[in-house]
Amino acid sequence: MTHDSIVVTTDGPIGTLCINNPHKKNAVSNDMLKAMDQGLQRMEADGIRAVIIKGAGDRVFCSGYDVTTFSSALSELEEHAETGETRDYLRLALRRIENVGMPVISMINGHCIGAGVDISLACDLRYAATEVKFQVPPAKLGIVYNPDGIARAIRVLGVARAKELFFLGAGVSSEEAYEMGLVNRVLPAEQLADFTRTVAATLAENAPLSLRGMKAIFRFSMEHQRLSEEREREAEHLIIEAMKSRDAAEAMKAFSERRKPVFTGK
Repeated sequence: MTHDSIVVTTDGPIGTLCINNPHKKNAVSNDMLKAMDQGLQRMEADGIRAVIIKGAGDRVFCSGYDVTTFSSALSELEEHAETGETRDYLRLALRRIENVGMPVISMINGHCIGAGVDISLACDLRYAATEVKFQVPPAKLGIVYNPDGIARAIRVLGVARAKELFFLGAGVSSEEAYEMGLVNRVLPAEQLADFTRTVAATLAENAPLSLRGMKAIFRFSMEHQRLSEEREREAEHLIIEAMKSRDAAEAMKAFSERRKPVFTGK
């Protein structure tokens, strides 16, 4: 099944969701995130027992959120702040990954940036090729990352490692990602697909109710880290404030001009 730039295929009990937007380095848009959400729902309804998420090609898993859609994302955030209607499609898609009853594996076959890291952290297992770079760059773009993504990083990496990843905005190698707990294993690129497929096949042979139940209990055990509604609103206002700042505009201008941004804190 193909929907825009998200391609969903199945092979017996194993499903694959491919981020297929190579001309934009597999950046994700709202339409793609909605398609990802729908694809995962469909696979669960069809009885798929394990899912692999990967990027098209072998250079980039996902380069993050499509920066050309930031203006529409800001409008949607402001609308949510006023009406309470959720239109944060990244949040919805990633919570779907966390909530579906079958295990989801991130096969990180290329560089993994921003929302790509968030997608991988939402998965149950993460396997990366060597020579892959991981980076979360909001501090270099003048924006504030969403609270779900920060909480997810804290759960996986711990506070100190998560702050280092988010505050510095610097890239880390596959080996560094393994050492900090961001990925489960690093493999040569030519072995990654076969290894991931073998893990998915093992998962598919295990008892579905057992995996579903244990995944839910893992999720229950971490739900106390969710923000209260009041804190969610505060976080949303911080995100909107940063996205409307001169620094955010400077970051977008610097990106288009291929130069380093100069931030003023305004």
